[in-house]
This record gives sequence, C-alpha cells and structure tokens, in this order.
Amino acid sequence: MKTKQAAIPRDSHKVPKPLSNPAAALIRDTIAHHGVTQVEAAEAMKISKAQLSDVIRQKKGISANLALRVQFCFGIPGDLLIRLQAQFDFQKAFHAKNKDLRIEVRAIA
Repeated sequence: MKTKQAAIPRDSHKVPKPLSNPAAALIRDTIAHHGVTQVEAAEAMKISKAQLSDVIRQKKGISANLALRVQFCFGIPGDLLIRLQAQFDFQKAFHAKNKDLRIEVRAIA
C-alpha cells in the first residue's frame, strides 16, 4: 500500500519576480524559427511593424486581437499567449514598488 506524500507547502505571498515576458519571447522565437523578419510577420498578420516591435521589445503587452492574429499566422494557441501575458502582468504587479495594497486592503476571509 502506498502512503500519501504531503504536498509541499506554498507560501501565497511568494511570487517569482518576472524577468521577461514569456509570451513576447515565444512570438519572437517563433518568427525567428520560421525564418521571416518582423516586417514580414507584421505584414502577414496585418499589423504595423511598430506594434509587433513594441510587443517583442516588451513595451506593450499581448492583446486578445494580437493573440488571435499570431494563432492564425503561426499556429500558436492564442489562449496560451493570453495566459502567459496574464501571469507576467500579475507577477509584475505583485512586485511593483507600490506594495501598499497589503496595508490598504482589508482581508475579509
């Protein structure tokens, strides 16, 4: 009979610090993998070169519209890109300099 192992306790106040946006990196690497330039990719997706460049350089996040365009152009699931973007945004917000939320917000539960 196998014994159950206890789950590793997780501290809900510890969130890893984001280093870079994984969704942007996935788009950048996919474009490179297919051997096309950012200009060619932007034209294929019918977006501006600046918009694609801003996402890849992490100046802007990935919108639902862009996620769908990447899905139809390169086959990367759009919902994956959205989940990666949301996780990155959460980590960034958690580690923002404005950590007064723990003081400001009153816990009910």
